Amino acid sequence: MFAQLASTHLRVLFTRRLPVISAWGPPAQSQSIARRWFSAPRDLDKEIESITDLATVAKDEMDFAQESRNSVYYNDDKKAAHEAVDEMTEAYNSLLGRLTDADKRSIEMRIGMKIKEIQSAYEIMTLNDLED
Repeated sequence: MFAQLASTHLRVLFTRRLPVISAWGPPAQSQSIARRWFSAPRDLDKEIESITDLATVAKDEMDFAQESRNSVYYNDDKKAAHEAVDEMTEAYNSLLGRLTDADKRSIEMRIGMKIKEIQSAYEIMTLNDLED
């Protein structure tokens, strides 16, 4: 019981969104920078890193939800996992929408499989809920 409660509180502490300070204006509302056009490959690498971080958060949230299955925390953990997967997917699709076909293939090779793996794992988790 204590471990689950401590886990929940630590998760809240480490998954809070912090404003991103940008040289282009006031702080952004979230850590997603997917709406900005790229001026250099370094910006693209930063956005890929940001999406990778979102993927890590989504995976962690899904792990927390699986651990809390059959407990009172499960619904909240599953909701947090859903939000994290949606945020990751939105950032990834936004990035792909602004790239050339050659760049899209490159990005899909770099992080596309990880994104699809997390999306599939979330779908399986949802399907398992329907079976129970």
